[in-house]
Amino acid sequence: MRYIIIFFTIIFLPLTIYSSTAEDYYVELGKTYYERGQVEKAEIEFDKALQINPHNQEANHFLENIRQSRMRQILDDFPQSQSAFSYREQTPAAKYAGQDFTPQYSYQEYSHQSQQAEPEDTEEDEEPKFKVSGQYQLSFGFESGNFLWKRANFNLNEENWRLLSYDVYNRQENTFDPAIYSQLKIELDYEQDQGFGFHTQLDISPWSFIGKSNRITVFGLGGDSAEIQLKYWSNTRHTINEIYHTLQNGDAFALPEIKVIDGQTAPLIVPGSFTPFTNMFPIPGLEIHREFWPLREMWVDYKQPNYNVRVFPMALQNQAYTSDDPLMLTNHHIWWKASEWLVNWQPGNFNPRTITQDFFKGQWNDALANFTRDSTGEFLTGLRGFSVNTFSDWGSLDFTMASPKELWQDYDSFNTINSALRGKYNWLDNFTLGFVYGSKFGYNERSLDAFNHVFGIDLNLGIGDNSEIFFEAATSRSDYDRTSRFETEKDGNAFHVSFINSSTDVFGKDYYGVLPSDEEAFYKWRVAYTHMDKNFESTLSDYRNSRNDTFWSRHLTFRKPFDYYYEGLYEPTLTWDDIRIWRIGDGIDYGRDVGSIRFEVENLFDNKLDALFDVRNVHDVDGSFIENVARLETTFRATDKLTAKFLGLYQHMPKTTAGVDPFMFDPETGLPLLDWSNNPVPGGQDPSLKTVSIGAEYWFLDWLGADGIWEHTNDYTLAYDNFPRGLLSDSMPSRIFYEDGMAFRGDQPFLYGQGNFPQPPYPWYDIFKAGIKLRHDDKLNVYLNYTHNEFEWAQIIDDNMNHIGLECEYFPWEKLSFYFRYVYSKVNDISEVVAPGDPRHHHHNFFSEARLHIEENSEFVLQYGVGSNAAIGTVNYTPFGGGVATLDTQHIVRAYYRKKF
Repeated sequence: MRYIIIFFTIIFLPLTIYSSTAEDYYVELGKTYYERGQVEKAEIEFDKALQINPHNQEANHFLENIRQSRMRQILDDFPQSQSAFSYREQTPAAKYAGQDFTPQYSYQEYSHQSQQAEPEDTEEDEEPKFKVSGQYQLSFGFESGNFLWKRANFNLNEENWRLLSYDVYNRQENTFDPAIYSQLKIELDYEQDQGFGFHTQLDISPWSFIGKSNRITVFGLGGDSAEIQLKYWSNTRHTINEIYHTLQNGDAFALPEIKVIDGQTAPLIVPGSFTPFTNMFPIPGLEIHREFWPLREMWVDYKQPNYNVRVFPMALQNQAYTSDDPLMLTNHHIWWKASEWLVNWQPGNFNPRTITQDFFKGQWNDALANFTRDSTGEFLTGLRGFSVNTFSDWGSLDFTMASPKELWQDYDSFNTINSALRGKYNWLDNFTLGFVYGSKFGYNERSLDAFNHVFGIDLNLGIGDNSEIFFEAATSRSDYDRTSRFETEKDGNAFHVSFINSSTDVFGKDYYGVLPSDEEAFYKWRVAYTHMDKNFESTLSDYRNSRNDTFWSRHLTFRKPFDYYYEGLYEPTLTWDDIRIWRIGDGIDYGRDVGSIRFEVENLFDNKLDALFDVRNVHDVDGSFIENVARLETTFRATDKLTAKFLGLYQHMPKTTAGVDPFMFDPETGLPLLDWSNNPVPGGQDPSLKTVSIGAEYWFLDWLGADGIWEHTNDYTLAYDNFPRGLLSDSMPSRIFYEDGMAFRGDQPFLYGQGNFPQPPYPWYDIFKAGIKLRHDDKLNVYLNYTHNEFEWAQIIDDNMNHIGLECEYFPWEKLSFYFRYVYSKVNDISEVVAPGDPRHHHHNFFSEARLHIEENSEFVLQYGVGSNAAIGTVNYTPFGGGVATLDTQHIVRAYYRKKF
């Protein structure tokens, strides 16, 4: 490892030492904008500085003040009266690793902090350039009389097959991440304004102790075979579950999680997908070769006034380059998904013993990248590479090259190499030209097997101070499975044009960067059109998961968004600002034409009215209609005591095809999920969705308030993230299709048990929600809430399931806090569909916590049960905190001690 790092530094540093960007220039320019009151422009410059050096103290200080000011605006949008809880200043009480509950912040303290605009003079207290910092955690627990000191797996929080299983740590609808583990994280930094610097992060935790077996070939009883390699991690003491495709018959099988005892797995037999009773695969007991891998980040910087070079032998996904072109051709991805820079190439496979003698295409496989996370939600796939950034008065030039390293991948193994080049030329004060180039290369045993190139040119033109035009044209070329006779080539084009106008300055900002200032009346609007050919690809970005609305955006709520998702306890890694831009889909994806209009107003009529109107029209590039979605949201602050909200949604869809669900698609391929069990979806019906929702919140006294929401809708799908319907799905490698006279095999996703749910045309139903809020001197806060939902399959991901809930927090002293939550719910159990006869419909969930702040940077936490899982780093829970992680009380006691140094 040491020699590899030395080699990496010696080879790449001299090649790139003469081109990079000026971190200090961005900071000084940001400070100038900040002093002029141009906060949005200042934020852009500080962000540029942090892309070069995430540890720049001045940039972080100013951005913290800006974000605190923005949080004040958010809290104005979600007035203090809208929650039973006062949002207390961030303290260690906000979150514990792996199991989240509502973090609390004080509106008054945020207001005070946001006024601290000018940074303190740090010259007298300048910290040493060499710093050692970090944090550690010690934890243990008791469950069913057993002492636990290590049991954690973030994937247990996901809304997937685990909720239908009792294998290993799965408990069906009561599956959760115990998040019991100890950790020591150390960061070493040497920083200076110019010259060399370095950063290293070491993480000693259960995810640092990994192992794998030798790669072997197993032979099925039906004459088939497959190459497998078991992968072990210490946080569960089991190998991970993976799907392997076979080498002869086009079959597949799923390896379960296998317990490792004394470095050895027990033998087992797994069935194939096609003929599970005849095509059996005996898996012998295998030795696990253990490895210790504590390195999470390491890089070396060289800084000069007009350039910066960074070489990172190991880094997290935050070193991936995100381009700011209108199509965002590099590193576009929704917040909960791993960056496409972390995705490795998986070569294809020829199936000689099938009737069609077909080929399973190679693919950019993101399964491990998204699965491999610690209990804080941090993606553990690393990046190895370097970046070069330059800046001058005429523009900028940035280049990044990196290769992903999966957790179990040997360091000297390179399956994929990514690169991005971005240049911008400031032709005039209001006219910028740019270009972006991205590439992704995939290898099969050191031979180039796949590549994707994408190139785009763009411009933005300011018209006065308040209007701006964006344009980009892009082209791509892809070539896959080059080492086989089943080579596939793809070429495509894309373009985007948009116009934005606002009551404030817009040039140099995208639509989401145009923000209101103070409480003055504000508006902005945008009209846009985007086209992408079916064969257009930018494999450094993912558009599929951002094309639709998030489920929680299709309901009204008076809960407040969570401010931070914490990595462990202290460092904010994700904010509400990071996810709010994704709440409404844009419809954009390959093979689509999308036209959209959005109009927003805030603080009208003396800060009384906010409104948003959004409509998008989506067609296939061949002209086939896909959807038309219109949305109107309003918030009206009638008085200091009364706030009213309205939400109207209409999603017009084409008529149904028999046996094809109109809303459920495979997230990887985009293919519709067929129903092979009973084809309950009728043909020729209208599946369009409509929602009308109104709500009000009123504070009778300073300490007593209430809210109520009525929703009239026929949305049984998107408003619930297709949960739990989506659990009743599977796939088989049975799809045969032909291209250029060649036969290919692919996975065919399908549904089952869908006859238990409403089918098109969807009938109307009602949801009634009410809450009573009590608060006293920021020390005692109580929220009693109730929901009646005529759709009885509504589940635990938010507060729309049928339930009565009671939440209470109590702060008797500054250093001591208590929190508890009780939820009584009555829902249809998804397990009944799989195993009919389970009588449980009534559920009781109790969670309690005591938290002692021993000193400023340390705390002790004691918990009983499992509370709400509100990590906004995941897709399957609302960021507003209404969901619960388990339906029933879990009799588990957990204790944590954490300290930052």
